[in-house]
Amino acid sequence: MTNMVEIERRQDEAQDQLRITIMNEFCRIMGRSGLPPMAVMRLAARAVGEVYREVADSHSGPNACPCNWRPNERADTDMLCTALMAAIRYRPVADLRTMRIAGSA
Repeated sequence: MTNMVEIERRQDEAQDQLRITIMNEFCRIMGRSGLPPMAVMRLAARAVGEVYREVADSHSGPNACPCNWRPNERADTDMLCTALMAAIRYRPVADLRTMRIAGSA
């Protein structure tokens, strides 16, 4: 059980770091380019797709990464779309007692 808690903690930290980085770059790009939010969102989605393609390519073929992950474009795309839709639909919880603990003081 401790291992699962550790994995969840690492995932939460990674998600927080990615969110902060993406938000900072999103705001910077909007400010510099003058593009509207959805144009920048579309570009960000394309960039994520391009990152997926590069990582998938490095995990395929005779010189594939030895980590044992093998891309499955259909299943991976479904998972990414599900994660995106879940994040879009997320609404902050009004009752702080029901919120997940983010850290410790």
